[in-house]
Amino acid sequence: MTKKKVTAILIFLLSVTIPILTLSLFPTPCGYGLCLLFYYPIIFLVSGLSALGYYNFRDKVKLNKTVLLLLILLLDFTLLTYFYPKGEYFPTNQLRVARQAVNDYESLKPVDIFKATEDRNFLLITALYYKYNLPTETYGVRYCFIDKNGSCDTIFKEFNYFILDNKVITNNPDFHFDLDLKEGSFSFTDTVEKNIFSFKVGYPDFGKYRKTFTNTSSELSEKGESVTGLVKDIGTLRVIVDETKPKFEYGFTRLFEKYLSLTK
Repeated sequence: MTKKKVTAILIFLLSVTIPILTLSLFPTPCGYGLCLLFYYPIIFLVSGLSALGYYNFRDKVKLNKTVLLLLILLLDFTLLTYFYPKGEYFPTNQLRVARQAVNDYESLKPVDIFKATEDRNFLLITALYYKYNLPTETYGVRYCFIDKNGSCDTIFKEFNYFILDNKVITNNPDFHFDLDLKEGSFSFTDTVEKNIFSFKVGYPDFGKYRKTFTNTSSELSEKGESVTGLVKDIGTLRVIVDETKPKFEYGFTRLFEKYLSLTK
């Protein structure tokens, strides 16, 4: 195999490997499905044309072979960066978010997990889990009124909570909470339009009282089926409780966690 052919193959492999590794390291803005349909073909097209161009024109252009190689790799980098899926998960944006999380690290509080989860700020979530060793699950409670069409689009009230060291941590302390570890339940009382009601879910078995609810949503896991959402209609009021696992791990969050372990 000639040196020219080997170099062309190396150009192709390098141009394919770097963007694919980048996609695997950072969360993908376009979702894996769309990337497979859009960006992956671009990767192979640009890499293939670059390798073919080098192979066909290396001996025909009046340029130093090393300069030609560098120009082709620079063109590849420019094109693949240009077509890389843009958005909040773009590598440079993730680096900026990581720096911000480090700057805010000392002032972070456990309740910040709710806003970080809502914003899908995986790096801030990682910092919070590292600092406080938060539980795997957090919970969101939403109220809405059912209209005549049966829809429930406008949120009337909402709050979030999780349980840490047998204590309820919430972003709305106005509620009266009752955590009964012996019974395995978490409950709260509220008043809506002069109607007082109590609401109870299981803890740590979130779906313990699922039969008392109007509807449930479930997912299959390695341990079998688990309840992830509970809905109860109380007259025209609908109360929805969702279980969330905020910590989403990918390559860059794991690197970020290692960085925190070395610096914090």
